Amino acid sequence: MVFLYHERQEAALCGQHCLNNLLQGPHFTTGDLAGIAHEFDAQERQLMTEAGVTDATFLSQESGNVDASGNFSIQVLSAALSRLTGLELEDSRRPENKNAMQRPDSQKGFVLNRHSHWYCLRKLDNQWWSCNSMATAPEKITSSGNFSGLATTLRDLTYDNWTVFMVKGDTWPPPAPRNTGAPASHWVDPANPPPDPNGSAYGYDGGGSGGGGPVRKEEPKFQAFTGSGQTLGGGSSASGTSVAGGGGSEDEQLAMALSLSAGLAVKARLEARLPAEPEKGAAAARVAIRMPSGERATRSFSADDPLSALVDYVCVLLASNGATSNTNKWQLSSQYPPVKLRFTPAAEALDGADLAQTFSTAGLTPSAQLHCSAA
Repeated sequence: MVFLYHERQEAALCGQHCLNNLLQGPHFTTGDLAGIAHEFDAQERQLMTEAGVTDATFLSQESGNVDASGNFSIQVLSAALSRLTGLELEDSRRPENKNAMQRPDSQKGFVLNRHSHWYCLRKLDNQWWSCNSMATAPEKITSSGNFSGLATTLRDLTYDNWTVFMVKGDTWPPPAPRNTGAPASHWVDPANPPPDPNGSAYGYDGGGSGGGGPVRKEEPKFQAFTGSGQTLGGGSSASGTSVAGGGGSEDEQLAMALSLSAGLAVKARLEARLPAEPEKGAAAARVAIRMPSGERATRSFSADDPLSALVDYVCVLLASNGATSNTNKWQLSSQYPPVKLRFTPAAEALDGADLAQTFSTAGLTPSAQLHCSAA
């Protein structure tokens, strides 16, 4: 009888379950991952404060690295895995991973994501298993020593718009013994899985390969940046900012009007070339951006869109809120993956920023958190 460690789905903690099932033991608690998420939030606040944003509204913004249900970002999962084991998560679509993905059996594990669900594939004793918290037990996806099923599974998952992350490194911890203190129900015999309270042996929807993908959760409803906020200079600013009734001399008001007019012209030009958001189910990058006002903008892009589309989008937001007159240089940055893009209010690259690379090659899929500040 073979027992494997398997955490079942609780709340929206599939990211936590994914890491523990990958490492075959209760290595991470919700508190561990939340601590990393809040650490990243603090780093973002520090960077924004250094950029001159001290508005209390910004400090009270919700986390971009974990939500109230327990959904953790790829940044949090990657950092947790790396800090504990030295293992790294890398997008399998990166050019340098092409050769390795031609022989996926040479790896020991993969992490999979689609929308807000995470699960893993793990090689144990020369056998590949699908470890999905939506299922009652791990599922065998290859016969021992026969890895053709693994390549088929990964190919079908990719076609079904799952993002596949390779788990790179040699410092895998051994599977945890059954007396670690975790609930006995977390060790299961895959050949005799416990009954599913929902009435099926496995929580699959029949899509993909190797038993299918997990039951599809409702796709997140992305909400674009709307409403009023605080400009870098202070004071409320909403879309369509007006200078009517503004203070200052007639010449100053004229200069402000011309500046805003130019900003609105840039906004219209950039809006016209923005790519449409990807259709439901398509491979996408969900990007959350902390704006200089402290508000958060969230939008999805196709994985193959160039980063110039992201800069266009941010410049549209800046123009909408009258921020283009405050500086002639802006910066988008991320701690993980390391990204730094400098650009003008007209979305022109500065300091050699590579805006031709795609969201996929930049490591911004399936999700990322960036902040925008004056450069």
